Amino acid sequence: MKKIVTLAMLAVATMNASAQETKNLFDAADCDADGWLWLNTQEKIAKYVGTINEDGYTVDPNGKPIQMAFANINPDYPETVADPDVLGADEGGYVFGDEEFNAETALKGGIALAPASAQMSMNGGCLVLNLPSCATISLVLSSEAKMLGRTLMLSPNNSIDNDNSTGNDPWTGDTKSIYAKASVFGQLHIAGQWKWEGIESLNNGYNTGVTFVSNEPVYFALQNCHKYTIYVHAIRVTLPQQDPTGISSVNTSNTVSEVFSLDGRQQAKVTRGLNIIRQNGVTRKVIK
Repeated sequence: MKKIVTLAMLAVATMNASAQETKNLFDAADCDADGWLWLNTQEKIAKYVGTINEDGYTVDPNGKPIQMAFANINPDYPETVADPDVLGADEGGYVFGDEEFNAETALKGGIALAPASAQMSMNGGCLVLNLPSCATISLVLSSEAKMLGRTLMLSPNNSIDNDNSTGNDPWTGDTKSIYAKASVFGQLHIAGQWKWEGIESLNNGYNTGVTFVSNEPVYFALQNCHKYTIYVHAIRVTLPQQDPTGISSVNTSNTVSEVFSLDGRQQAKVTRGLNIIRQNGVTRKVIK
């Protein structure tokens, strides 16, 4: 019996150690006790939320950790907006203006993802996470309709709407559709409110093993694929504790074979900012 108890205690200790291997992307003072960043004050929005590179419709690797992308719908290009006072859906899936709307259960504050042009259209507004590394991604969402959307892994060199992966292999392109629930048969969630966890490793079945978990920079997007607004009220992102930045320091004592900029252009030497180093057959990101 003593041996069993000892093994059980060891298992608990192992789980606790594993749980301590990550840290929150956001400052603890800005989060609740469970690590959620609620976007319900202008101060938090100003600190963490910005926009993508709108000229290229690409993630901005040098921008804020949370970025907004407009709906790519000509000619108006509806904006995705962050507002600490916006009211999302209540627990029943009703929004302000509906007779059944219950303001007491509605979630307040967040990012309103601009609707797509129609149901199942891949042109709605996006939430983009500019992550230095990633262990887990979780979101709190609400909507008055069933939530249709998809998650994307982005490249800073490729526009959000240019999914150039081939066939069933999401790794053949630069911007990759990883998980999609935007069909008459599938949805992210029904109308109402939803705490969505485990997003970092979701897949569509054919691309098992694809994950946002990374010790290096990774760029995540959630795109609205319905004609109704999706509200993102809270975000929780954890990073690998062993390398929370996902970026190695430059070691000037090593001989560098090749140096590239983030967009793939070869450089004569390591420059200030993020560099791609290819040395002894190994490619890594370093910052000076």
